[in-house]
Amino acid sequence: MALTDISPIVSIIALAVSLFTLWFTVMRRGTIRCTHPSFIAFRYDFVGTKVPLAKIFLRALLVSTAKRGQVVESLFLRVREGSRSSEFSFWGHGDKELVRGSGLFVPETGVVTNHHFNPLDTETLFLFSGGTYTLELVAKVIGREQLVSLWRLDLEMPPGVFGKTIARETAVFFSWSPERRRYIGTVENRSGAIHALSDPQG
Repeated sequence: MALTDISPIVSIIALAVSLFTLWFTVMRRGTIRCTHPSFIAFRYDFVGTKVPLAKIFLRALLVSTAKRGQVVESLFLRVREGSRSSEFSFWGHGDKELVRGSGLFVPETGVVTNHHFNPLDTETLFLFSGGTYTLELVAKVIGREQLVSLWRLDLEMPPGVFGKTIARETAVFFSWSPERRRYIGTVENRSGAIHALSDPQG
């Protein structure tokens, strides 16, 4: 094959590589992904509302699959237990200082922080009674009409932790075990006492 025959092929390949690079780095929209939260906690806030305000908070890494990153307009939890269903869409985030969630840029390298969620209904007590809780983390991404479901999981809440009288210092923590590939639950309080939940799976 003559050199003059090879040159057009090389040019076409170079053009294809350039177009792919342009698409991958600039034009590709990508999506948002989220790691397994390292922990998920259930507790209550006492903020002057008529009833204690249920809170679920967690720590996880959000990452964009696109080079240019993504902007999360809002983040919320869908919470289901038995016949109950609630939207925990009062969102705050931060490690040391908690700020109201009103947009978060998520780069390709990711952003890790604590995320706090409360229900918008502050008049009705959402009691964390015993049972299986299904949590779904959902994001509204700027530029996308449809919501993005980041993960969905089930957690077993032990009965009797929260009753009619809710202790301010009590919280139920579920910590992720990479080896067991599931969450291990404990009941904790601010005095430092920790009580492991029963674990039928060993």
